[in-house]
Amino acid sequence: MNRMWSNLCKALEQQGAMLMSILHSQGSAPRHAGAQMVLLEDGGQWGTIGGGKIEAVCLVHAAKLLAEKQSDTQTYNLSDAGENSIGMSCGGQVTVEFRYLPMGNQSVEWVTQMVEKLPVGRVLIFGAGHVSQALAALLPALELDYIVVDDRPEFAKEELFPAARQVLCCPMQGAVEKLSPKPEDLMVVVTRGHAHDYEVVCQALNSPVEYIGLMGSRRKVALMQKRWLEDGFTTQQLERISTPIGLDIGAETPAEIAISIAAQLIQVQAQRRPKGGWAKHLIHS
Repeated sequence: MNRMWSNLCKALEQQGAMLMSILHSQGSAPRHAGAQMVLLEDGGQWGTIGGGKIEAVCLVHAAKLLAEKQSDTQTYNLSDAGENSIGMSCGGQVTVEFRYLPMGNQSVEWVTQMVEKLPVGRVLIFGAGHVSQALAALLPALELDYIVVDDRPEFAKEELFPAARQVLCCPMQGAVEKLSPKPEDLMVVVTRGHAHDYEVVCQALNSPVEYIGLMGSRRKVALMQKRWLEDGFTTQQLERISTPIGLDIGAETPAEIAISIAAQLIQVQAQRRPKGGWAKHLIHS
């Protein structure tokens, strides 16, 4: 469970909340179906459904509904004219669900069950060097949980990865199995050498993980692919490997490479979303 939802569950133990979810968007809009935001009774808030005028209007309505302990659904015209217009120039339209969550265990259980249905994978990072550290600094803002694995005690330290769900110091052999990977997990292989890379990817190919990102030069990767085929892996299996890892933005420094990797993880997650977004898909399931 990422930080937004864990914070909401904790807050619901002491106060009620309003969960705002964009169920449908049409035309030009700052956020689309699946965007969510929380407003607490004490005024605290997390997430965003677009910022600016649309978010301001929704927050006013959410505060009113919170006071009345009511839920609602509203459609907003994001133009400066017409029915339900809120004076924007985007020209699109969004439908927002306002779900009132009363204080107490019942709401906590509802949120927990909803989040458990979200096929949002963990980021499994193998290697704890400079690129991993730079990537780990970006992931909390993307609401992505991550685990780091390295066989070097001086690198596998929690203080280097303060937001990690877990930091494991163990041999790479058998490391993937320890994490019980699921298809939706995102595997980032950035170890200190090709031998470790090869070992981890071999394990990953025998796991259900659908995305395997591998850092390395094209020559290095070509040699490894040849060896994988010789070892009995199929071309279809190797298609799960995204290499060189990250979007091609000309990255060179660890920070730049980390940004390119984070961008690719965003891209993979976006491609997995159902039409209408997870909010519409799950809340009404």
